[in-house]
Amino acid sequence: MTRKNVEVICYFSSTYNEARKKFLEAAHGSGAQVESIKHPYDGPNGEPLFTDVAVIGTSDAKNVLVLSSGTHGVEGFTGSGIQTGYLCKEITPYLEPDISFLFIHALNPYGFAHLRRLNEDNIDLNYNFSDHSKPHPKNPGYEKLADAIAPKSVSFWSEIVSWSRLLWYMVINGKNRLEEAITGGQYTHSKGLFYGGRFEAWSNRTIREIAHRYLSSKNRVIVIDFHTGLGESGNAEIILNVPEESNIYKRAITIWGPERVKTTVTGKARGIHLTRTLKLAFPKMLPNTEVTAVSLEYGTFSPMEVFKALRLENWLHHYGEENHPNAQKIRAELLKVFYPNTEDWKLQVWQQGKEIIDQALLSINPSQ
Repeated sequence: MTRKNVEVICYFSSTYNEARKKFLEAAHGSGAQVESIKHPYDGPNGEPLFTDVAVIGTSDAKNVLVLSSGTHGVEGFTGSGIQTGYLCKEITPYLEPDISFLFIHALNPYGFAHLRRLNEDNIDLNYNFSDHSKPHPKNPGYEKLADAIAPKSVSFWSEIVSWSRLLWYMVINGKNRLEEAITGGQYTHSKGLFYGGRFEAWSNRTIREIAHRYLSSKNRVIVIDFHTGLGESGNAEIILNVPEESNIYKRAITIWGPERVKTTVTGKARGIHLTRTLKLAFPKMLPNTEVTAVSLEYGTFSPMEVFKALRLENWLHHYGEENHPNAQKIRAELLKVFYPNTEDWKLQVWQQGKEIIDQALLSINPSQ
């Protein structure tokens, strides 16, 4: 392995504490202004948890590139590595006076540290950006399959029953309807998968405070929120939840090109169409700003492998015993399907991530 590749591998971490340490060292080393926002819960070993914010550039810059990691907890290792690597690249000399960087590290630090995709309230944040004073959308498919999607038992016979129900639902309704039932989001089963919650989660409130404090006076903001778990292993896809005729989609195409940018509205993007995501919330948080917010999704394993890992980890968290003989294996499997800890995969995601960030930085340069 070349010296350069070894350096890239070192940007990535295997624990939340290691990732935060590397990120903060890189941020301070680059001269960034850092704010650490403490989470109300502790980590698995009693350590404090934080969402860390790092700013590079002048505070009055009107054009900001935002890089966010850890919306889905355990997915944060990849985004953290790319954030840390980019901070190590001494980017300050290349910033125009009217451009700044905003790094948001570990938006969901609880899930990051505890190796969960969900937060401390079992909430999936990409379903939480909703008006919780109004009735939440219903998901009849999930209601019908709730005990099979997120079972209370994973014994041999109960698993046969659960998987038979899922298979039968797919035979009757089709694969797409089954995917919608499972991943479309639900607001009735607080111990289930893809639960959107009934109130604004801590991370939801925190990102709104960050947006108000650092972005409300800006003219143009580009947001890249890092995710993993959808698509072919190592391949990057830029995902939006807006129509192709929208200005946000058109700007994204201009920045990154039609081959890489996809939207769930047309069904061309990986995953189903969602309407309460972080990237859709950003323009609402910043109504007077031109916002182009996207998810950068990296593929890992097959959808079935990811679902199986999520399902078992959810069972272990809510119904399994802490000393269950398979507890460590179940947690390790969840980490693996969202963070394939291999050198080739890390190099691949870093190379694509840096290219995508470079393209965004070039597009936001007002002198271009």
